[in-house]
Amino acid sequence: MPRFDPRRALRPALRALSGYAPIEPSEEVAARYGVPAERIVKLDGNENPYGLSPRALAALAGHYPAHRYPDPDQRRLRAALAQRHGVPAECIVAGAGSDELIDLVFRAYVEPGDRVVIASPTFGMYAFDAGLYAAALVDVSRRDDWSVEREPLLAAAARAKVVFLASPNNPTGTALPPPVVEALLASGALVVLDEAYIEFSH
Repeated sequence: MPRFDPRRALRPALRALSGYAPIEPSEEVAARYGVPAERIVKLDGNENPYGLSPRALAALAGHYPAHRYPDPDQRRLRAALAQRHGVPAECIVAGAGSDELIDLVFRAYVEPGDRVVIASPTFGMYAFDAGLYAAALVDVSRRDDWSVEREPLLAAAARAKVVFLASPNNPTGTALPPPVVEALLASGALVVLDEAYIEFSH
């Protein structure tokens, strides 16, 4: 009997994917430019260059049952977010970073061949997951000022299952105008507005 061949057994959509290429670690960037690694601020990774707040450190130093699994429904976190944003807690899903939440959208809603709209350049996980789930990726071009053209975007959304847009966009920093978002919501597609960098826009 022939031995198991993991490459042949792999789903065709996965065989066609190239590996995800993250940016260089801070240490390598620091060495190239001759600066201390702690001076590198990775805005693309949405990292806090200042470290934990004193309140967070105090909370971790206190009674923190790290040996126990946390509440799988994240009830306290979702209740706090619901209060802060004025929405019902049932409308909030918490995850381990945006990568997990993006993947959950694909797992729940995207079938092979479904159209998924993005506007490059943008966060790479949308296109990566589209390939992972064998979706048909539709990439709407941006103008020279990095804004997205409304009509081509709406036309693509009308034929899509999901639209992924970051606002402000990673890496360009451009935000979507509210009227464009409202028009997208009327397109019939699931609209994922990724606001991971919203604090940088204030």
